[in-house]
Amino acid sequence: MDKNYPFKSFLSRNWWFLLIGFASALRQSEKDSVFGSVALDVLFGEAIILVIMFAYWFIRYGRKHAK
Repeated sequence: MDKNYPFKSFLSRNWWFLLIGFASALRQSEKDSVFGSVALDVLFGEAIILVIMFAYWFIRYGRKHAK
């Protein structure tokens, strides 16, 4: 697979991961807030999901672009 597959394209195909993360972070923050603010809890949850998605993309596709 020599196709160029940038992270932006990966996010556009897997946007529903972010939607699930947003919903779960919002639901959890209403029950028990970590930072004392719903907005900060949701941003933190989304940041974790983005890091995991980037790590997956980099391991699967990113190293192939460096060659």
